[in-house]
Parts: sequence; structure tokens; C-alpha cells
Amino acid sequence: MDLPPGAWPGLQLGAPLAGGHRNEVWSATIDGAAVAVRRLRRSAASLQWEVDLLTTVAGRGFHVAEPVPTIDGALTCERIVVQRWVGGHKPSSPQDWALVADELRRLHDLARDVGQRPGCCVVAELADRRTSVDADLDRVPADVAALVTGVFADFEDVRTAVVHGDPAGSNVRVDDGLVWLLDSDESRVDLVWHDLSNLGVAVLDPIAHARAQRLSDAWEAINAWQVEPEYARMRLQRLRGAPSG
Repeated sequence: MDLPPGAWPGLQLGAPLAGGHRNEVWSATIDGAAVAVRRLRRSAASLQWEVDLLTTVAGRGFHVAEPVPTIDGALTCERIVVQRWVGGHKPSSPQDWALVADELRRLHDLARDVGQRPGCCVVAELADRRTSVDADLDRVPADVAALVTGVFADFEDVRTAVVHGDPAGSNVRVDDGLVWLLDSDESRVDLVWHDLSNLGVAVLDPIAHARAQRLSDAWEAINAWQVEPEYARMRLQRLRGAPSG
């Protein structure tokens, strides 16, 4: 990764971190303190929304990997964000995941005043808007587009709010009872069930959980179609095999 000269004095790159399909992520240090360096593909407006969100939720008591300002005080430079390193462990027990679910619900409640991320929309709007996050209806077969938009039209009873977007174990840490939310690359305003459908424990009632799984399969299939095609096809196959209603 090429870094903007002088933007973060004392920044020393370490090694690239495995697992990212959408962004380039490296370990690094600044004057001996561990940080993560991310180069993102999002637009400048989308990236600014993300760092503004991190600042907002940190000010409301959430634990996030806060951006390290450049020497000029900016939180991004040339689509690069440097964030403080977070310790702790991945959620591994039902108790851990219950803490994560509680924190996500708190996020949904306390960040309701945040506007939509540039380039994103609520899934019910996707049929008209055509794109959101990495989903692009014009780059998938027509039958797939029709299937997922039909699914998305069935959630008018589920509220919208800021969602983390991808609270998998790799994007969450638990440390001494505190939950840290990492990687806001897919954060946006959308159905709150996006955050509650794929945790390590079921946190919705059985009927709602089954519906949320269907929502998740449809979203993951369309959102990952270009960047993680094998995973996208697996979620599509699961969606087609799942009962509706």
C-alpha cells in the first residue's frame, strides 16, 4: 500500500491482513501504538459519511475503532483511513452474542437521526434505485433481480435505522463485557433485521427469525454478486430453497 507522504507522521506499515474481500487492510503502528490502515473503494462522500458516523456513535458511548486524524486534522486521505487497534476476542459464546445483539439494538435506537449514506438505500427502494452498497440490479440476471426485490417488498413492518451492516464475528470484539463494533464499510440506513439475522444466537422469535434469514439470503446474494460470487450463489441457492412467508 502506498501512503500519502506525511499524512500520518510516524506511521509504519506492517503486514496485510487476510479476510477482506472489498477493501485493502494492513496492520501498522504509529509511534509504537497499534493501528489498522484501510484503503476503501467507496466514494469520497460515502467514506466521509462513514467516518462521521464513527465520530457520532463514539460520542454517544459506543465502542468503535476511532479514526486517527492526519497531520491536518482530516479523518481520511486519498480514501485511506487509519484506525486505532482494538483488542478483545471474537464473540464465541451465547453470552457474547447476546451482548452483541444488545449493542446493535442500542445502535438502532440511539443513531436514528443519522441520514442515509450516499449511494445507499433501504432495500424496499432498490427496485427503483437499482444500486446500494455493492448491490447492482443491472449486473445480475433478471430472474435474480426479480426474486430479491420481491423478497425485499415483504418487510414494511420492520423498522429502519442505522445498521452496522455486517456484524459477523470478524467485525466484532468483546473485551471485559464491552462490545466493539469494527468495519463500518457496509453501514447505512436500512432494515434493522440485517443486523439481527446472522448472529451466533437467534435473537428474534422463530417466525421473525425465519423471515430475517430470508431477507439476509436475498441481500447477501445481491450484495456479494460481483465481489464474492461463490458466496453469493450459495446464499441464492439457500434463498430459492427456503419457504416463503
